[in-house]
This record gives sequence, C-alpha cells and structure tokens, in this order.
Amino acid sequence: MRSLRIVSILAALTLAGTASAFEQPKAHDFTAKDHLVIFGDSTTAAGSRSAGYVQLLAQAMGEQLPGARVSAICKNTRATNSLLGPGGWILGKFDDLRKADPAPTVSLIVLGLNDSKAGAKGVETYVKNLREAVGLLRERQQTVILTTPGTWGGLEQTKPYAAAARALAAELKCPLIDLYAVQSELITAHTKGGKLDPAFNPTCDGVHLSAVGDTLWAGTILKAFGLKPVWQQYQLRTSVSGGGDLVIDPQPTIGKGEGAKDRPAYAPGTKVTLTCKPKPGMVFDKWIHTSGEVVPGGDTPILTITMDRHQAIAAQLRKEDAKP
Repeated sequence: MRSLRIVSILAALTLAGTASAFEQPKAHDFTAKDHLVIFGDSTTAAGSRSAGYVQLLAQAMGEQLPGARVSAICKNTRATNSLLGPGGWILGKFDDLRKADPAPTVSLIVLGLNDSKAGAKGVETYVKNLREAVGLLRERQQTVILTTPGTWGGLEQTKPYAAAARALAAELKCPLIDLYAVQSELITAHTKGGKLDPAFNPTCDGVHLSAVGDTLWAGTILKAFGLKPVWQQYQLRTSVSGGGDLVIDPQPTIGKGEGAKDRPAYAPGTKVTLTCKPKPGMVFDKWIHTSGEVVPGGDTPILTITMDRHQAIAAQLRKEDAKP
C-alpha cells in the first residue's frame, strides 16, 4: 500500500507567487439573497460534479452565505449561439428557472471555448452573440457578468476571444472575470523548457479542467464576488478508466444546505484509502490525477491520500494481455 500527500494547491500557488485568483477585481457583491446562474459548455457540465468548479462555488457560497443558490445551464460542445433564439437557453431554460424561489439575480456567461474553434474569423460572431445575450439578460433584471474563455491546447487559440470579451465588457460597462488571464499566468509561471509542470496543469487534456483548474476557477470567481476562496471541507472526485470498481474508505460526509447531496466532502486532514478492484480480464495499471500526472509510486491497487485540498484521482486499468 502506498501513501500520497500533496501540498494544498492554494498554498502552493501562494508560495509560488502565482495566486492569480486572489488578484481578480471584484465584479459583484454577492449576498445570501442572490441566485447565480452559470451558462457554460462541457467545462461547466464537468464542473457540476464533485470537486468541479460549480460545486466548489456552491459549497463555499453555502458556507459563507447560507441561502445563496447556484444553478448551471450547460451542455457539451455548446457555444455562445446556444444562448439565443426561440430555442436558446435564455428564452427557454433560463425563463423557466425564473419561476424558482429565489429567482435568478446574477448571470455568469462562461462560454467561448467552442466558439474559438472557428479561429480568428469567429471572433466577430462571438462578440455579436454576447452583446445580444447581455441585452436579453438585462431586460430580465439580471446582473450580467462576462468571463474570458480559458485556454485550449496552449495560449494562442482563445487569446483573441479573451481580448474581445474584455473590450466588450468595457463597452457595455459589464463586470468581467478574467479566467484566461489567471489560467495562462499559471501555465506560463510553471512552464520550463517548453514543458508544463503537471502538478500545476489547470487542464486534464488541454481544455477541460483538472482539479487544479477547477480550484483556480472557483477561487477566481469567489474573489470576484467578494467571497473567500476557502472551504471548510474538501471534495474528492474519483473515476475508473476501464472495467473495475473503486472502494473508498471512509466514505465522505454530506454537507448541509442547498444541493448538499451532490457535495460529499471530507474534513481537512482525513486519510482516505482507495482500493481498485478490476473486473475479470482487467488488471490495475496506475493512479493518475486529472492533471495527467501519474501518482508517484501509484503502481499498486491501493492508495492512501490525505485530504488537504480538493482532489480528483482516476484508477487506470488495462487488459490482462496488454503491455503495461
């Protein structure tokens, strides 16, 4: 059995002098009466799972502002055009959500990654869609906050979209949360010789967020709302790649408040043992973090971790006759 303890990512970022999330200007004074709606793509869909940025936001807001609510309207591959039109999110799911109690008060648009696949020629449409969406949401008495898109396969693809979002926010006098800036700054600070230190990789595949990225985004947004990027408990997300099951001991506790059933978490310092049990025909290969980093010494099917941060760990399996 192997044991792994990793320094808290928030502490590590602070020590490294790259805690960009803490430098984000305030965009809105969030209150216990606010209902935040996040419009997003696959990063937000994944962020709605344990240790994802949406769940981390909901937990921290619930701890600091009991009564505050977080909702997400999102789907994989979606771009800014999903917000608009008769079948779009604003006239559809969002207007339905306005019947909730409390009704939405703050709308956060976290889109642009899929728009960026069109390259530079897609920037004009991206800006046009955002401008129209901001108008529709303001008609619905929303405090609208724009974000810049994160990074995709490096820094260049989404860079012009980030610049366009900043310019539009200034034009519309709309608050902005600069996710591109904090993510690219982290990548730049921890890239040496053209290689990014996997312990600081904000993505797991060049676009979707790792546990590092989820914590970074959540911390950035919390700071922008005048809240603290701290949590009383830490969330854990696990997965198995290949045929097998995972036994977790002890099981996480369930927090109190809105959506607590979706936010199992552990008290800081809790030691958690993960045991991978392959199905017939499969064998355990290794443990990996969502950053893509292979866990040192993680070549045995039992791993003990210390919950000193939010974590996401996967067990990777292979067929018995496959080469390791």
